[in-house]
Amino acid sequence: MSKMNHIYVGGWFQRTMLHLSEIYDFLQGVRSPLKLSEERMKALRNAMDVASVRMEVARLDRIEIRSNSGILVKIYEDGLVVLQKENTSTLADDIASLTSYYEKKLSPALSYLFSLGAPIPKELANIKTIYPYFVVLDKASGKDVDAVLKGFGEKKYLEVKKRT
Repeated sequence: MSKMNHIYVGGWFQRTMLHLSEIYDFLQGVRSPLKLSEERMKALRNAMDVASVRMEVARLDRIEIRSNSGILVKIYEDGLVVLQKENTSTLADDIASLTSYYEKKLSPALSYLFSLGAPIPKELANIKTIYPYFVVLDKASGKDVDAVLKGFGEKKYLEVKKRT
């Protein structure tokens, strides 16, 4: 019997370099030197429902944000953003939860924080966002994987097997 261990959704913030220190300061409630509304910053921070924030200096520096609703967000220095549902329920509910957090809480906060910078090119601004979801299954058979994909109207495109 397979078990769904984790589900992730990924994205990329369209800037040449994310400024992790600005995001960290925002999450810690540090007053911004930019002409941004402190009230709006506070409201956006509160909407994120943050339980904890941690900055990690590693091969790729990153910030880890844990929400009170069990979502772990990792924002890397190169712009990669990965959200993970820590306490999984059903696949459809987890995807809805991750998508909602990304679209309604995280993205508005980051967009406002960087709203005074270079504008997003109009070619990128009108692109419909498609999120890549990653589902990690433990001890899954081919039938288990096919059932998950079928639930989304998809089929297996590629399989990579590791010799044991």
